[in-house]
Parts: sequence; C-alpha cells; structure tokens
Amino acid sequence: MARKTQTLQIAQDATVERIIVAAVSKIGVMVPPWAVLGLVTVIAAISHAKWGQPPAVTWATMAATLSTVVMTGVTWAVSHQRGLLGRAHSTLTALFGGLWFTIATITGIAAQVTLGMLFFGGGTLAVAWNIRAVIRQTPSLDGGSVDPLSFLFDKAKDSFGLSGAKVRTTEVDDYKIRGKLALPAGEKTADDAIKTAPYIESGMRLPPGSVLVAADEDDASQAHVTFSDPRVMKRPLPWPGPYRPGGSIAEALRPGMYQDMSEVLHPFIGHHLQIMGMIGSGKSIGGAWNYLAEIISRRDTGTFGIDISKDEQTLGPVRDGLHRFETTKAGAVDLIRGMHAEIPQRTKWLSAHGFQKWTKGCGLLYWFLWIEEYSKLYEALGEADQTKLEEIIKEIRSAGGSVVISLQRADYTQVPTLIRSQMAKMCFGLADDDDAKFGTSDRQRKAGVAPEQWENHQPGMAYLDAPGIRATHYAMPMRTYAWGKTDNEANANMRAHAAAFPAASKNADEFTARLADPSGSAARPGAAIAMPAASTDADHTNAGHGVGQSQPEAVEGPREGAGDERFTELLAEAAELVVTARHASTAMLQRKLRLSHADCLRVLEVLERRGIIGPQTTEDATGRPVLVPADAEAAQEVLEQLRADGDAVSQHVRTDDPSPDLTAGPDDPITEPGADDVLETPPEEDGTKVSPEAARRLVHDWLRHRAATNRPTFTASDPEFQKIREASGTKRPWSYKVLGELVDDGVLRREKTGATTTFTVIDLAPLDSPGLNQAA
Repeated sequence: MARKTQTLQIAQDATVERIIVAAVSKIGVMVPPWAVLGLVTVIAAISHAKWGQPPAVTWATMAATLSTVVMTGVTWAVSHQRGLLGRAHSTLTALFGGLWFTIATITGIAAQVTLGMLFFGGGTLAVAWNIRAVIRQTPSLDGGSVDPLSFLFDKAKDSFGLSGAKVRTTEVDDYKIRGKLALPAGEKTADDAIKTAPYIESGMRLPPGSVLVAADEDDASQAHVTFSDPRVMKRPLPWPGPYRPGGSIAEALRPGMYQDMSEVLHPFIGHHLQIMGMIGSGKSIGGAWNYLAEIISRRDTGTFGIDISKDEQTLGPVRDGLHRFETTKAGAVDLIRGMHAEIPQRTKWLSAHGFQKWTKGCGLLYWFLWIEEYSKLYEALGEADQTKLEEIIKEIRSAGGSVVISLQRADYTQVPTLIRSQMAKMCFGLADDDDAKFGTSDRQRKAGVAPEQWENHQPGMAYLDAPGIRATHYAMPMRTYAWGKTDNEANANMRAHAAAFPAASKNADEFTARLADPSGSAARPGAAIAMPAASTDADHTNAGHGVGQSQPEAVEGPREGAGDERFTELLAEAAELVVTARHASTAMLQRKLRLSHADCLRVLEVLERRGIIGPQTTEDATGRPVLVPADAEAAQEVLEQLRADGDAVSQHVRTDDPSPDLTAGPDDPITEPGADDVLETPPEEDGTKVSPEAARRLVHDWLRHRAATNRPTFTASDPEFQKIREASGTKRPWSYKVLGELVDDGVLRREKTGATTTFTVIDLAPLDSPGLNQAA
C-alpha cells in the first residue's frame, strides 16, 4: 500500500475524541435513506387503510399519480447543479418512491408484489444513497477521484472566513500538498487569503506554520496554497555536496532545503544579496559557507572576501577557494580601490567584445565580493573609500559581478538606504519583529513572515527573496545545510572542500589576476591615481562620481602648474560637455557628471576663468553662455590645451589653510620656525628632489617617530613636518594630499576644532602595506 504523505497524516484525526466524533458522523450519514424508506412505508399503510377501497381508491390513485409526476419534475429541476449521475439518482429515487406509494395505497403494503418492490427496490435505493454518502465524505489518500485537500478545506473554510472558496490539489508528495485556491471573484483577493493563513491552520487544526498562501501572478482571484510540516525544519540537514561542481555560475546555487523539502535553487547572477541575522542565527555558516561552497565550485567565478571583524573565523576555512581574502583595514581598502579601478576596464572589455553584460562563456570570470560584518567595514572606511564601495555596488553588475553583505542589523545607520534597496534579502533568526523590516522584503512582510518567532532562533533557518525564487517559496522557511556535528568537523569539511576547488586552478582573466595580486606587482589601471590634493570632505564624497569612468595614465604626483591630474581630466570632460551642448549650468553638470552642487560651481568657475564659458547674465538666470565656437577643430584645440595646462589656481584655492592656528597683522614681525630639526632628512647628493615614493617613506618614518616619542597629534604647520616637506622638495598641496590619503587608510584621524585642523596617529599597521609607499 502506498505510503500516505506526512502532511495528510497531520491533517487526519489525531486524538481518540476526534476519531470517535468522526466515526459517529460517518455512521450518521447512513441513516437518512433508511429513515425515509420507513416513513414512506408507514404513510402508504395509512393511505391504504383510509382510501384503499372503492370508490375512494380511484380518486386516491389519481392524486398519488399526480403527486408522483410533480415530485419527479421538481426533483429534476432543483438538482440541476449536481452532476449527471447525482441528478439522475435523485430523480429516479423520487419517481420510484411515488410509484410504490401509489401501488401500496391500492394493494396495501402486505401484498406479495408490493412487499417485494419495497424490499428489493427500496432497499437498493437506500444502499445506493449510503454508498454515495460514504464516497463523498472519505478522501482518497492514494490519488483516487476525491481531492484530499479540497475535502479538508471544505470542512473548515467557513470557520476562517473563506466560504465560497474552492481548492484543488495540484501536487502531492511525501512532504507537502500543493493546490490552487479559487476565491469568490469580486469578493476576495489573494492578499485576503494570505492574511487568513494562520486562521486556516487553526480551522484545520494544523501546526503553526503549516500553510503558505502566495498570490497567483496571472489571476487576482486565485492563489497558490501549500500545506507542509514545519517540524521537519527542527532537524539539521547534512550538507549533500556541491550542486553543479565544475558547472557555470549561470546555473542555480543550492544553499539549503525549503520546509516542503524541495531544494532551494537560487540563480545568483545580476543582483546583490544582503544576509542578516542576529548572533547565533547561523548566518555565517548557513549563509556564507553554503553559498561560497557553491560559488567556488563553479569554473567561471572569481571570489573575493573581506572580514575585518572576525578575521579567519568565518572565511578562513574557505581561503583556498578565494582569489583574495583581506582581514585588515589596509588590505580591504586596497581591494576596494583595486576593484573600483578594474570595473570600468571590464565594462570596456565586454563592450569591445560585443557583450552588453556578462554572459556565460564571455571570457571573464564572474566576480563575487563577499563582505562579512559590512557595517564595521563601512564605518572604518574614509569617505572617499565609502564612495568607491557604493559605486562598486552600483556598477559591478554591468561588469559581471555581485556583492554580498552580511551583518546583524541592516538599518539606515549601518547600511545606506540606497544600497539596501538594491539588495535581495536573506534573513535568519532575529531578536524582535522591529528588525524584520530591515532584513526581509516588502512582499515577505505582507505574507506574514516572522523570523523572530523561531524557537531558540533555530540556527540555520532563513527566508530568501531574490530574483529567480518561485512565487510559492519566497515566504516559505528554508534551512541551510550543516557542515558537521562539531565545529572541528565542520571546519575540516569546509577546508577539504575549498582545497578541492582552489582559486589558483581557475583560468583567471587579466582583470581577476591583477585584483587577486595583493602585492600590487601586476600593473593595475588607475592604481597610481591620487585623490585631489588636500581635498575637503565634500571632495571625498564626490571624487568618484566625476572621474570614475575615466582612467588617465598614472603620474608621479601633481605637475608644476598643471593642478591635480584627475581634476584636470574632470575639467576636460566638463568643457567637452558644455561645448557640445552649447549650454553650461550646475543642473546639467550634476545630471551628466554626477557632481555635487559645490563641485559644479568650482568647475564652472574654472571654465569661466579659462574663457570657455562666460559669466551668468540677467537674461539667462539658469545657464552660462558658451564662448568657444562650435567649430570642431577650434573646440578640440581648446580642450587639448586645457588637458595640457590644467588649472593651477584651482589646485591652490582647494588647499586647506596650512597654518589655521596662526594669525598676524600687517605690522607684526615675521618669525621663522625653530632651527631644532628632530629628524634630519637631507636631500639627495645631486641636489634634486626625491621621488614621490621616497618622500612618502620620509613622512611614514616621521609618523613612526612621533608615535614612538608619545607625540601622536600634530598640525600641518608643525615645524618638523615643514622640514620633511623641505627635505623632500615637495609642495604644500602634495603634503596635504598625503595626509588626506593617510586619513583614508586609517593611519591618521583628522579633527577640526574651530579653524584648527589636527591629525593624530591611530594605527601604524597600514604603513606596512606595499601600496602606501607608492604614488597613490
């Protein structure tokens, strides 16, 4: 005998009292046909005794015959909603009953023929009605003609407010019953049914979490309904191995199993993922390990990890499968800057080879940037690197890549709203329902998901809503795989898996190879491009927006009279834009170049000073006149000259006051700094200035000296720092740029008190990074 499904076993009567009630109810439906047969017999006997003799019998026969005809016609008419078999059965029963009553009135019930008709004919009809009653009320658990889900639903639908709704089964297996719910058109919608899921469970006496209702994408009056056993989620599921080892990342990943014991299949390309869960919820092992185990087993993936919070604890066992893994702020910053520089190169490569986006077999590895404890990393970054990370998230999909961020609470203080809105959601157990709005999607919340209600947070359980997830499963709990019964066993299993699919065995493209090289030995596009000299906070915030798409050649610091290289290129882009459009305004620059309002004003000021645009006039309050002629040759000459000369004035007006704590009047005597040079750094013997790399090393050595002598705080006008600048032959803008870079790298902390800016040495470790001793 075929095994009954687990869900149907839940739905059947589970207590002695319910079994007794069910048995009595089943016996009760057998009585009415026999009761009607007995009642007709008694009435026929009375009719014969009263009107069975002439001349009354003639009139009684006529009356009984007419009643039989009327009763038969009425029965046929009122049973039109029944099936053909049911309608015919009801009509023939009425006809036979009327005919026998007429005959019994004439002959009496004791006559041999009349009694035989009663025994055989009446008994047969009563038994037939009993058979129909039994079949209607007993579901076929082995796939017979009666729909088990419809049977269970119809018995209780009035109690949970869905009277008029119909259910039909579409799929039955050992772990679930899935069906289609048809709602009264114009009266109920799928959202109404979704809200009643807890009441359906109560009305059908099922465990909480057994019923999942999801909207039908094609018909608002219908919904998908799934019955499954939530108790299967309490048991750990051992990891079964990779789903498609050696396959492409274009194929779905399998991080776990749903409550109905179907596989979670997540096609993970072209979008990002946010993983959220409280401490102990299993998001690191359940989320990171199960996804990364699938990702590194695919032949066309390049995987990069960052975790400056837990070091090797989470991603350490996966290290062999990662192309690069950073656990320090300096390493994370270098990886972010490198990826930011490579993305435009990858998009150009794809475009040059005829691809609008990353495609399986295009020749590039699909990138995954996995960031554990994202909020701590984001807070540790300087504003310029925060901007770069945000731009990576916004642009990496076009270059063939996805970003995964994992954290405990994704509110606006931890993740910018713009970034959170671009993320698919995977949510593990939470502390309270207030957190759920940050870790789940809108439609999951409408479906009533409650990750905060899982008993002991049930480590490894989660909800997943992402592109490619079926409409019937985005609100269904899933459980990720367990990697071992103990931590040691789990770590050993993951290390063995990572060793079986090492990143070094993959045929990396040029961009992946450069990014995977933390030593920086592979030349990286844009690696030597610095931030604008002495940039302000506003400059750091918008630096990536204006020039992120342009990658000029690397330079060794700013040139005399040429200004900053990146700003020069930005000026050239802006000039080309206004000359082509024959219009110049802050609104256009903001829209086209993604600059802040302050940066737009600065750019327009430089373009006006260079004679490319004119001043704003009263006739045109929204724009500036373009003075360069539309002639292509003349415009090209102006642009080339601008690229060659830059704007020296702009560089210096953007430089902070070198000594904001010093003030003097026109008649005050001029005093020189003290001659006591703590750190003597004479220039090179040939009298020329040292290289930018050597100048940076001088600054780094001086910072180590300040920290060792317990003098970590200084200003840019510190006499010792001025000696360093003079000894290296560098200018004030260059030194301010270096200080700004050290702030971004986490070596220094910058503080402003009134007009005074101070710098404090807080972490010397990043100074050991090879990239900090090169022209950045």
